Amino acid sequence: MQSYEKNTDIKYHVLRAAINRFGKAPRELEPEQLDQVRYQAMKECELEQLVLDSVEARDVHIPDSVLRDAVKQVEHKYPDKETYISDLADNGLSEGLFQQSIERELRVNTVLDRVSARAARVSELDCMLFYYMHKDKFNQPERRSARHILITLNDDYAENTRESVLERMAAIRKRVRTKSKRFAEQAMKHSECPTAMHGGLLGKIPRGQLYAALDEKLFGMKSGEISEVIESELGFHILYCEQIHPAGPVPFKEAEPRIREKLTKRRMRMCQKSWLSELKEKAEQGENIYE
Repeated sequence: MQSYEKNTDIKYHVLRAAINRFGKAPRELEPEQLDQVRYQAMKECELEQLVLDSVEARDVHIPDSVLRDAVKQVEHKYPDKETYISDLADNGLSEGLFQQSIERELRVNTVLDRVSARAARVSELDCMLFYYMHKDKFNQPERRSARHILITLNDDYAENTRESVLERMAAIRKRVRTKSKRFAEQAMKHSECPTAMHGGLLGKIPRGQLYAALDEKLFGMKSGEISEVIESELGFHILYCEQIHPAGPVPFKEAEPRIREKLTKRRMRMCQKSWLSELKEKAEQGENIYE
């Protein structure tokens, strides 16, 4: 392990492993924790070198602009440039060596992305088989499609005193009570919630997601019903229950995109693992991994 400590890349991996695993810099770790981090960093360096020595890595080049952006993302986590450079120095890294380590990491990720792209495409049949074999995973509780109008209380403004708000809300409710199609329009005009931009749309909501008073009211309403004025911690609301979605299985078409994403990621990981295992096996047997 001592030979690795002289390598700038192991220092970078030690720093990254310490932060990811314990949320601390290496110098802050207990001896046992530091041993764990060093061992993990050594394995990561070995794997990194194996990937970069592969034929797939031959033509991989990281544009300067991409490297600069990656380094800046780290630098911007610090209050200033001096603190950033000082922290690198405390962990045995100069600014230049840190950039080299980031560049190596980006090259490794690029190679792995290329390898994972070889994974077989997930078909609709694959998704259907997964759906019907794991149907218990696709049950959902009752949900309500809802919209709301919110006006907040603020005694600094005459129109937002309690009395004024109740008067305004009563007028709005009167306009939408028998003309629910106007609800979105009224929300865009009068609601003080960011959802006003979308006609007060709250989306499909399961029980327990809203403030208690709103939640209790919404799940006691009928489809198409508009509530009376309700007070919550935010202010005063009018709810519109557009549709009730009973508890039950998620339809396949609704679940398919999520299943496809899950299966695609799984196949990509398996493709990477298989490729890495092959590289390790060749290296252990002394075969040429450049061919």
